[in-house]
Amino acid sequence: MTDERLETLAVGTAASLFFLAFHSTYYNFDGVACAVAVDLGNPRYLAHGNHLLYGLAGFAFDRAWRLFGYRGPALLVLQTLDSLLGGATVAAVWRLLARARARPLARIAACAGLALSQAFWLWSLEAQVYMLSALFLVLAATQALEPSPRPGRLGFWHAMACLGHVGAVMFWPASAYALWRSRAGRRGALACAGAWTLTLGAAYAAAGAFFVKPSGFADARVWLLGSAALKVDHSFTWYGGYSWSGLKDWAVMSSRIFSDSGLLGLGGLALAALGAWRSRRGHEVRTVLLWLAGYAVLFTSWQPSIMVYRVVDLPALWILTALGLSAAGPALLGAAAVFVAALGVFNWRAAIAPACDPARNAVYEDSLWIGGVTPDDAWIVSSGLYQVYAPYFAHRRPLNLRYFDRQPQALSARLDALAKAGEPVFVPSSVMAADPWSAQPLRAYGLTEAGRRGQTVLYRVMKGKPSGSRTKKLKTAAADKKGPNGIGSDLVSRPRAMSQTP
Repeated sequence: MTDERLETLAVGTAASLFFLAFHSTYYNFDGVACAVAVDLGNPRYLAHGNHLLYGLAGFAFDRAWRLFGYRGPALLVLQTLDSLLGGATVAAVWRLLARARARPLARIAACAGLALSQAFWLWSLEAQVYMLSALFLVLAATQALEPSPRPGRLGFWHAMACLGHVGAVMFWPASAYALWRSRAGRRGALACAGAWTLTLGAAYAAAGAFFVKPSGFADARVWLLGSAALKVDHSFTWYGGYSWSGLKDWAVMSSRIFSDSGLLGLGGLALAALGAWRSRRGHEVRTVLLWLAGYAVLFTSWQPSIMVYRVVDLPALWILTALGLSAAGPALLGAAAVFVAALGVFNWRAAIAPACDPARNAVYEDSLWIGGVTPDDAWIVSSGLYQVYAPYFAHRRPLNLRYFDRQPQALSARLDALAKAGEPVFVPSSVMAADPWSAQPLRAYGLTEAGRRGQTVLYRVMKGKPSGSRTKKLKTAAADKKGPNGIGSDLVSRPRAMSQTP
């Protein structure tokens, strides 16, 4: 094994072990939703149209664990997968910088800075799709930065990044520049485009034929649109648009991905800008800048204030920093080392430690409690995080308010149907506060307090007095519902609760 491979393996192992040392209980919506899909094993939900590969890879990773006796929740498996992906991405950045002839100290500073940046550190602990795309993007960039990139490999890695998340299509300006400056010519461009098209086409064709199996054009359209067709009528919706406020949000988030400390965030951007300026005559910096520019076109319009989307920007920014530090003197290298250390200390205290404290996740704690004070056949009126927390942590069926689209009459009709079937319905006070339109029909229908935990009141929704035999006695805490990792100990014991429709 060559020295480069040994170094890359060592860096990847160290970074992965670093991320695995933390257990996040932030439990973001998309991660829990993916864990629900993995636990159910329904391939239609695993092969998401916007990020085709992550759910299927997560399912395979989860089932591999179970071959060795693992019986816990898929959510922990997916969090582990993302920690390994985060470590692999740090290792890929190390390899890219080695091939770009960056100095060892500059590589160390950049890789440590990437691992300790707020967005990358936090989302390497959570189940989320973007870490997979980030890894493949760095591999594509490694090929793009070569003096003579191989068009087929460039197209393949770029396609894999798009299978990680479709937003990676915005890497095309960087790919096109790499082919142009290497004089790959028409044959090279066709080879790159062909590899990209064949990889994507084959993956989507296979997913459609064997997993999703759309019933027709309309069904296939909804699948491919993914997050852009979340409305009840599945109409295409672009969540954002170009505006000055969107540009401002993007600029603020460009700082926050380093740290919520304004000083440290601006410091990270300043280091990247300095690296770009010092290396401005090299093709490497131009390629990386086009990588950033392509994504900027997307993220200044599509939900520019969402941090996790910007995980794909961070490797590029730290690559620029390393390229600049490679020609720096001891003073600047020392300042960069101090900056990286400060970044780690601040982000641990301000972001990572709170994310690893389950008491900071009130909806999670309330969901465990709700599972302990409601009958097994209960429905929980849900919105926001409760849409996935109710089935996954409380093991109760969610009565999802978004399917009623602010139609009180439709909600009342559904409550009548459940009452006729003898199925109990409960609603947390926080759900009514978050969706005020629902409070009136719920109160008109009839609410009786069923329990209280801190600021959260749980109401039984029914006409007249609820039957005492239908409601469990209130437990003062949900600690007995937790397993050794702070997660409900029987998360996968009731898949029925995860599969119910509203």
